[in-house]
Amino acid sequence: MRRARVVWIMAVAAIVGFAVAAWLWPGRGPAPETSQAPAPTGAPTAPAPGELRVESGGTLEIEAASLEPGRPVVLRLVLGEPSKTDEPRPVRILAPDGRIHEGQGGLGADRMDARFELDPAFLLPGRYVVEVKTTELSHFPLRRYAIEVR
Repeated sequence: MRRARVVWIMAVAAIVGFAVAAWLWPGRGPAPETSQAPAPTGAPTAPAPGELRVESGGTLEIEAASLEPGRPVVLRLVLGEPSKTDEPRPVRILAPDGRIHEGQGGLGADRMDARFELDPAFLLPGRYVVEVKTTELSHFPLRRYAIEVR
């Protein structure tokens, strides 16, 4: 009697385990449509005059004396791979003194970079962290950049 109960419990546990595994298994069913057009490939477009280009994981050095009041600092943030949608990408800048500036970075024609304008009054001497949320299929779809204002 006891042996039959153990076998029955093991059988139920196995069925439940297979059901949960099938439910959690990646790739079940068709993938959702995330883009109307295929993502373009190729190198990012060159920055326009006055724009500052920085690669993912790179550091951009800016002289504080070169910042002109009223003229935005234009960052061209290279994403690493084309965005899957045409939507602007969320950008967040973390200042060394704890201030946070958030906004949207418009995508270039090839969707390989995000263009973000920043008020120069936000930039004081120090090291800033810039984050861009991407459309990459990753557990952490975020690209980071550094800005060093001297």
